[in-house]
Amino acid sequence: MAKRTTSGRTGDSSKGARGGVNRRQVIKGAGAAGVTAAALPGLMGARQAFAADYDPMKYAGTEINILMTGDENDHRALDDLLPEMKAETGIDLVVSAPALGPLIEKTLQNLKAEQSAFELIMYLGFLTTQQVGGGFFSQLNDLIDDPAETPPDWDFGDFIPAAMRNVGYYDMATGTVGKGSDVYGIPGLHSGSVIYFYRKDLFEEAGLQPASTWDEFMAAAQALHSDDVAGCSFIGANDFSLATVDWYTRFITTGGSLMSGDPNEKNFMPQINSPEGINALQMLIDYLPYAPKNVTQYGFAENVDGFSTGRIAQMIFWSTIAGPVLNEENSLVADVTGTAHVPAGPGQTPRAIQGGWGVGIPANVDPAKRNAAWRALTWITNKRINRHSIEAYNIDANRTSAFKDPELQEKFPYLEHSLSAIENAVTIPTSRIPEFFQMNAMMNVEFNAALIGAQDAKTACDNVQAQWEDVLRKAGHLA
Repeated sequence: MAKRTTSGRTGDSSKGARGGVNRRQVIKGAGAAGVTAAALPGLMGARQAFAADYDPMKYAGTEINILMTGDENDHRALDDLLPEMKAETGIDLVVSAPALGPLIEKTLQNLKAEQSAFELIMYLGFLTTQQVGGGFFSQLNDLIDDPAETPPDWDFGDFIPAAMRNVGYYDMATGTVGKGSDVYGIPGLHSGSVIYFYRKDLFEEAGLQPASTWDEFMAAAQALHSDDVAGCSFIGANDFSLATVDWYTRFITTGGSLMSGDPNEKNFMPQINSPEGINALQMLIDYLPYAPKNVTQYGFAENVDGFSTGRIAQMIFWSTIAGPVLNEENSLVADVTGTAHVPAGPGQTPRAIQGGWGVGIPANVDPAKRNAAWRALTWITNKRINRHSIEAYNIDANRTSAFKDPELQEKFPYLEHSLSAIENAVTIPTSRIPEFFQMNAMMNVEFNAALIGAQDAKTACDNVQAQWEDVLRKAGHLA
């Protein structure tokens, strides 16, 4: 069910500053280089001049509606701080937070309507091409550049560059995510990739080090498996993350390359049934004797619950989704859980898929509310929200400063691995085309069939290869 909340009023309003430099050049250059505004003496020296132009209560009394995910705790982190937002901006933010499927459906309905009922909409990075590239979101450069509209302490350069490339920058001329200088979305409310979770106590008792290779992962699974604890687990159900997390991580860290060519040149060819593709699926099949008995039905909840209750020894997982296993209030093994980079094959670099969300202003927004929507957008992506998301919900934030906060690092050592995973994550090539979800669904059906024994790994990969080629040809991405 969708969650609908409205901000309250507490606290005092705050004011910021303005500079006499070309703000766009400074902050855009900083963002591209991964430098925070706090490290830019020119920008910091200019902050005092911002105050004359920026009025935090300029849009007080305006109601702004946001459509966002209700699946990943972002709405809870935001809801906690809505009273502060009301006090500081005077804006009433109304939150609608359905599950992913209804969210995507409702998003498309609003983006294609004469006028969107929501002034802010949250979208998956996997859908940036479909939704931003489709011309459905407003370019934000003019608002970022305007010192009267953007809070002086918002610090654009603090957003993780990889997150900006995933959901923020888009080159309409070439249809390319992460290119150019035009901004259509802001990372929010979290980004993230995949890291390795393991039971420190079990590994120490067995005299094992956390796995750095897939062979070591298998050896640990065999050594640690018992009637009480599964040696490993993974997403085994017909689920979005079966392919994007467990298969894709193993695929790219053993030398696999998902696509060759370019969709714009009509030679976008999949390589699912390559030796690396078949081997990545075979790895999952080979884990079955050391995984939970019903792992072929396991999605997010089953793995997080199983690990949190001490029934799983190791897994790779979205760092933000598995956050509860590190929370002492939710997990029986929080104090004995370790994290590390994902394993990789010989000569390969640990890396995984780039995930996360963006928030933008629909192109068909009521023009009279566009600037107020931006004011709300800058507030919900500020440093306070990012820090609270980590501290209260173990959600991967979007700002370098949040991950490098000394207090948070001491409390949550996993942040080092989460930040590194985001910085080195791979944007899955199929997210460049609108058919991403359709193709991923095909893969999960076939891979799950292999896991339940209905076909072997090669047959599953051959089936996906044929289905993908058919989709790509019909869509005009493959001649």
